[in-house]
This record gives sequence, C-alpha cells and structure tokens, in this order.
Amino acid sequence: MELQYKIAIASHKRLQMIRKKTLTYLFKHNIVPTWVYIFVSPESYLEYKIALEPLGYNIIRSKDTILKTRNHIIDYFDEGTAIIEIDDDLVDIQTTLKGQKNEPIKDLDYLIRSSFDMLGTSGIWGINSNINSFFADGKDKFGLYSIVNSFLGYYNDKRIILEVEEKEDWNRVCLAHQLRLPLLKRCGFGINTRYWKNPGGIQARYDFDRRVEVQAESALKLMEKFPGYCYTRTRKSGIIDLRFRRQKKKVSFNI
Repeated sequence: MELQYKIAIASHKRLQMIRKKTLTYLFKHNIVPTWVYIFVSPESYLEYKIALEPLGYNIIRSKDTILKTRNHIIDYFDEGTAIIEIDDDLVDIQTTLKGQKNEPIKDLDYLIRSSFDMLGTSGIWGINSNINSFFADGKDKFGLYSIVNSFLGYYNDKRIILEVEEKEDWNRVCLAHQLRLPLLKRCGFGINTRYWKNPGGIQARYDFDRRVEVQAESALKLMEKFPGYCYTRTRKSGIIDLRFRRQKKKVSFNI
C-alpha cells in the first residue's frame, strides 16, 4: 500500500510569506494542496482561511504559541500517521555534499517517500539544518543526531509531548530516543531558509533579547531532564545552540 503522508505547517502572521515560499515550493514539486494542513494561530486564522482554503489547503485553527501548536499537530493526526512538518518560510532543499556544488533536489515526493522507507514503521527522520556543505559528509546515519523542525518527517506517536517553548526539535529527538524509536539523519540534504531573520512567526511574539532568554531557559530544562545528552554553545550574538554528546553508555532519564 502506497504511503499516504500529511504535510503540517505551523504559521503565525506570515500569510504572504507562506504563499511566496513554502506553498510555492510545494506547488513546484506537485504536492497536492489537500495533503497540506496549515496550523494557524487564532489571530491569523480568518485571514489564512479566506485566502488559502479555496485553493484546497486545510486551514486548522491552532494555538497561540509554537510549542502548543506543535503539540496540537501531534494530537490532531491519528497515531501512526506519516507526517512532514515544514516551516512556513522554507526556500528550498538542496543536496549537501562536501566538495560538490549544491543543487536543488529534483523530486521532493521521492525524498519524502524514500526517507520513510529507510526509517521503517516508526521514528523520526530529518536533514541538515542548512545548506553549508563544508562539514556535510552526505551519509545517512541512525542515532542521536539533531533533527530540526524546519523540515522533518515522523510517524505520529502520541506518547511524545513537547515541553519547552524553544528547542522543541531537540525535545522531540530526546523523547524519541528515550522511547527507543529510530532516528535517521540524512546528511546529503540541507534546508535553505533564514533562521531568526524573517518577520512574523516567533519574531512576532517577542523580540531578539527575549527569544535568547527563552532559548537559554529551554536548553537548561532539556539538560536537566536528559542528563548527559546535551551541552550548549553560545554564539557571539548570544544565541544558545545545543549539541548532542557522543553516547558511550546508556544514559538515565529524569521522568
């Protein structure tokens, strides 16, 4: 039986951006609008519904924070549903192989289906968070690797309930690993987008300084809940990045 996946996009105050970027990209790759579910903040719902529902997109009135919206996506779809989550400001997806020129992928549907095939019947798969190919080895890897929310696929598992206001993607990976679900990182592909730059979305909720504070709070919570899994790096701008530690032995969890 052919895989019937759903595409879920969380969006807030970005109607023109989602039309120009993510939806245009999906249309270019012949993704049927009825496969796409846009989870919109209450403030933006009516505007999106009027503009996009007549085109065949599913417009879902969602929640007022990205954390609540991502949990809403998990709750909305049936257990075991194959879901692709995409940010609303995606430009494209490119090949990322060290020493080779990046190229836009030719068939998004094939990338999605082949990745779910590799994953099996449960778990999460993702790609590189950017299109910098300097460190990209192009390999497919199973294990504890970062999988960003900007573009990822997973079989819906309602045992996963995200808990932090930022770093929800790290939260998702840690919970999946705790549940012994397979985690697949496809390092031959990367996401072309502008993190922290585009107006709307989280940037419309709070300013840069407050977002840095929320990131730091979220990182601390994750390191406390999953001891020995993560460490932080701070950029010159003050942005907090998480990194997974190499796992040499079984790590306990605070549940």
